[in-house]
Amino acid sequence: MIYRTFGKTNIKLSQLGFGAMRFPLVDEYDPKTINESEATRMIHNAIDNGVNYVDNAYPYHRETSESFVGRALKGGYREKIYLATKMPVWLVKSKEDSQKYFDEQLKRLQTDTIDMYLLHALNKNFWKTVQDCDMLNFLDKMLTAGKIRFAGFSFHDELPLFKEIVDAYPWTFCLIHLNYVDDHYQAGLEGLEYAHKKGLAVVVMEPLRGGKLASNVPDEVSNIIKQAGRVQTPAEFALRWVLNRPEVSCVLSGMSSLEQVKENIRFASDEHVNTLTHEEFQLYTRAKEFYRSKTKVNCTQCGYCMPCPQKIPISFILELYNDACMYDAHADSRWMYKVFIKPEFRADQCTQCKECEEKCPQKIPIAEVLEQAHDSLAS
Repeated sequence: MIYRTFGKTNIKLSQLGFGAMRFPLVDEYDPKTINESEATRMIHNAIDNGVNYVDNAYPYHRETSESFVGRALKGGYREKIYLATKMPVWLVKSKEDSQKYFDEQLKRLQTDTIDMYLLHALNKNFWKTVQDCDMLNFLDKMLTAGKIRFAGFSFHDELPLFKEIVDAYPWTFCLIHLNYVDDHYQAGLEGLEYAHKKGLAVVVMEPLRGGKLASNVPDEVSNIIKQAGRVQTPAEFALRWVLNRPEVSCVLSGMSSLEQVKENIRFASDEHVNTLTHEEFQLYTRAKEFYRSKTKVNCTQCGYCMPCPQKIPISFILELYNDACMYDAHADSRWMYKVFIKPEFRADQCTQCKECEEKCPQKIPIAEVLEQAHDSLAS
């Protein structure tokens, strides 16, 4: 396993981290039904082979992942890793709530200390909650008390807000969405470089875009990958692009099988910093342009269409619809539509009021597109 420096600390993280969001399930439509025996084998195998960073969060697997990981890390495994989890900022309504949820997480994870603690999924609304509920002061208190070792945040919004948050607090690290297709999405490459220059360690999520860059890869992209002159899978092609960046401390993979664990560990056992050639970068650009050419809806995920009077998660549904079309990920998008959106909030509940269309800077005919999306995702 190759290890990288964690920002300004003297800690070395495995360049592959274990994301605890996509464990194998007993019932594929119930995220609570983690196949614990198989998932435990996966975690133990990863740690035994050098992975030393496990990333969790309060809501993963419908709030069961932390408790499972707490059980899986018994028998000495907790002491072998750096454990990360995230505060559910959207649930915090008062200054007292931060302590309440943090104490619950300690109990779930069966630990006295959380090594890397993040404020989860910061966007403009959640950042306001952080400020209104004095959550940065809470982080200070937990750091002083030794309850957390390092403070960070994960991010899902636009670049200017990312820079504002980076500059607002002496963070040790951040977690951003990044892959070769989404190189300028949310924080993007510019955010990666900005955080690194400010001294933050940067951990990357979605290097495979939820597995979409690794499975059902179209022939056009497969042929591009072959032109690199390397023997590599589509997953390795995608991971190589992220791990080529020296600013990246760790790349998270939400692995769902023991075979995926073994494959990723093999790949993470080689050095990848600055190994890509100019010609290979051109291949990534071609692959990115092919995927983007299949975009169904020109939605930038700005969120201006929200809130919907019917509480329809418009931008999330449009993202699922785009993913289905761009990555031939129809089954995955349909699964997420069924699992994560209640029937009363699905796209067929649109009343055609078109308030969202008046707010949309891209002038998308949202009511019409929602109908198309439902036909595709509910089938």
